Amino acid sequence: METLLATFGISLILQQLVRSIFSPLNRQVASPEFMSGALEINPIFSITYNRLYILIFALIVFAVLQVILKKTSLGLNVRAVSQNRDMAKCMGIKTEWVDAMTFGLGSGIAGLAGVALSQITNVGPNLGQAYIIDSFMVVVFGGVGNLWGTLVGGFSLGVLNKFLEPATGAVLANIIVLVGIILFIQKRPKGLFPQKGRAAE
Repeated sequence: METLLATFGISLILQQLVRSIFSPLNRQVASPEFMSGALEINPIFSITYNRLYILIFALIVFAVLQVILKKTSLGLNVRAVSQNRDMAKCMGIKTEWVDAMTFGLGSGIAGLAGVALSQITNVGPNLGQAYIIDSFMVVVFGGVGNLWGTLVGGFSLGVLNKFLEPATGAVLANIIVLVGIILFIQKRPKGLFPQKGRAAE
């Protein structure tokens, strides 16, 4: 919880820095020609190509992140420090260095998310603000510390929200999803995919 609150606070500081140094005005980013148009599945349902490419891009980033966390020494150190910081330090892992590298990796992924979002909205200081609460909900719903939980949670909440919107409206759909997550967390506080073994501690 402290990490989530600190992340939110840092995001507010960064937004104000961007307003002060660059400009508070939005900038439009031109999409490549191959990302224009839409894929029509039927007369009612169609998906724009830019959103489809963003989905594919997100899955590629997810796969690369999985490889980093499972197959590299950095990923091993990150998992060790997150499970038991004191024991990892006793084994000679530089926990401060791992913290810095993890923060850098997370910031890089956030930057890639910003690049993807630039294809569906204008670029400005508040670009990611609308997604912060949704991101926290996805992490808590999927299970903190579980990458697969984040993927499944994000997809399920996004699809549920979009199916509810035509019948209830955007605001009411968000409220229904939020209430559903609250009720779910009451039953399963550790989310869809709780950590097991030593990681659960």
